[in-house]
Amino acid sequence: MKPSNTPAHPTDGIARTWTRAVLTTEPADHDTAEAAARAAYRTAGKPEPTEFIWCPSPSAALELTRSLLEEGQAPLVNPVRRAVLNQALSAARAPLIDRASDTDRFAAFGEFHYHFERKGFYGEQRYDGMDERYDLMERPYRCPPVLPSERSALRPVLHAVHQTYRHVLSPAWSAIDGAISADYTLQPAWYWSDEHGVVDQNDEAHAVVRYSTPDLNDRFFDPAWCFYPDLMVLAAIDTYRRVFDTDPGSAWQGCRDVALSSGPWWPFPETVVMSERPTLLTLKQDRLHADDGPAIQWPDGHQVWAHDGVLINSPRSGSATSGG
Repeated sequence: MKPSNTPAHPTDGIARTWTRAVLTTEPADHDTAEAAARAAYRTAGKPEPTEFIWCPSPSAALELTRSLLEEGQAPLVNPVRRAVLNQALSAARAPLIDRASDTDRFAAFGEFHYHFERKGFYGEQRYDGMDERYDLMERPYRCPPVLPSERSALRPVLHAVHQTYRHVLSPAWSAIDGAISADYTLQPAWYWSDEHGVVDQNDEAHAVVRYSTPDLNDRFFDPAWCFYPDLMVLAAIDTYRRVFDTDPGSAWQGCRDVALSSGPWWPFPETVVMSERPTLLTLKQDRLHADDGPAIQWPDGHQVWAHDGVLINSPRSGSATSGG
């Protein structure tokens, strides 16, 4: 077969970068990840951490995070991860918004807010007596609306990354601890700690990702989505940088480099909870699958069992997960 002469779309490489960050089983690069985490603290205006604790699996990391919360330590997820990525995304979008005509901005405004109104994000839902639902737009997003050119570039990238969330991360994290979905003691360590309520009107990244991801339904509790949606936001920032050649600044680089060199992480005032990557991750048609063993395994022996994307019980423990 002759090789194709069709050039790859620029979004293909971006999607590969961030889906690979989900699927890789290469060992975490501790030195790179720790240096990047320190940079993220500095960007957020926080003192650098004095301790890095590497946990051998996300399950172990969540248990340590729970212990730190019970000790009264306040996580820095919002200033160190969420706020700096919002800052970077806003900077990357600004040139496109500034160049758009008033007509284009006005049209985008209508489509943008209509989307969220119909999805029920903006407040109380009512009916007009003709089976037509509408919302009162009590809490609309305040950020500039997403232009059609932005959405067209973002959709294939975010769709690809979201598929890895949907078929890999979401079932894996749900299997790690079946009680997580009902355990709100860990809510302060969520990336979007207000996920269960009405929108944060100033969260531009959440608005852009929600609007530009096909078939995204993030209204219900999903551990992977609430704890570690960073890869979706990072992929969006990277799309602006590489497709539109805009500059997100340096704010995102610390979080970017942590994501590309380690597993999920949680910043606290003096301590950073880091997690190793899995040593094994097997898929069948992009879904978790293994015929005769675990589909995912971490260095501490923690496992997730799945067949054709469906979680199954480990023969060892009787549940979808088993520990080391």
